[in-house]
Amino acid sequence: MGMYDTIKINKDLLPISDYEKTLVTEDIDWQTKDFNSCLTEIYINDDGTLDEVEFEYEEVPIEERPYPNADGFMKMAGSMRRTNERKVRLYHHGMINFYSHIDDEWFEFRAKFTDGIMVDINRINSTEQIKTIERQKKLNSI
Repeated sequence: MGMYDTIKINKDLLPISDYEKTLVTEDIDWQTKDFNSCLTEIYINDDGTLDEVEFEYEEVPIEERPYPNADGFMKMAGSMRRTNERKVRLYHHGMINFYSHIDDEWFEFRAKFTDGIMVDINRINSTEQIKTIERQKKLNSI
């Protein structure tokens, strides 16, 4: 599986049916490996622009950690926190694939960006498309 980055996008920008929009909630984390795969948060804004969340880390004082009296690894839990979070505009030029699995349905999209602006978005590889391809492969092997 490995690491990935997270895409946040308004479901109204996605080419999906009204029924599928009921499945896609605002808290869905869409995964992508088309950036640095460092658990970065990427936002596709309503105007099609692209932002990345940047931040620094700071050490959390021991007394503020969830397990300040623990030994070993547990003492390190909660030892770092984000500071100075901000969105920075990305001027990506090319394609971005992002995907998620929701209620037994596979959702995958390919968005095209020109100079940091989304100019096209398409759904690819829905669960139904995958089933159709698998059925066709079985028929062809008979």
